[in-house]
Amino acid sequence: MAAFKEGDRAAFRMLFDAYKKKIVNFCYRFCGVRETAEDMAQEVFLRVYRAAATYTPDAKFSTWIFRIAVNVCLNELRRPAYRYKTEPVDGWMKESVSDKKGYEPAAPRETSPDMMIEKHEQERIIRESIRKLPERQRVAFLLVNEGASYEEISQQIGLSESGVKSLIHRARETLRETLKEFLRE
Repeated sequence: MAAFKEGDRAAFRMLFDAYKKKIVNFCYRFCGVRETAEDMAQEVFLRVYRAAATYTPDAKFSTWIFRIAVNVCLNELRRPAYRYKTEPVDGWMKESVSDKKGYEPAAPRETSPDMMIEKHEQERIIRESIRKLPERQRVAFLLVNEGASYEEISQQIGLSESGVKSLIHRARETLRETLKEFLRE
């Protein structure tokens, strides 16, 4: 980002290439609609581009860009004509990038139509449950699932690390309770 701030346009392309998939996936997990997530990611990168002149490296770049992504997602959520719809796709987890341990989602096995319908329904229920979390819990939960540290999340949402841990714990407990009946099946 420092190189881009100094006028190196190729540096912005490198940032874009490094973070595009992560930002789109984060936005997608937040809203559940691929097109909306791509629009929100585009807005994130526009804000990064516009903020180059005023950028100061007070925190890690990833913390800064995800803070922008959180703000864009929350702004979208608060819009009166919110475009929140679920997508009948193979699932929000399948489209995520590999994690730091090199995990790649398994290739789909041949499944019966009944199994595919059941899988879609499970993913829809999980997405809806995450969507129903209180705003700060959802943000903290999604960020920790993107691999952000408690410290990074605390900087992004303006809470202490213990406050972040508490939010994530409450989010997990809420999801566990919400999905209890579903998980029994």
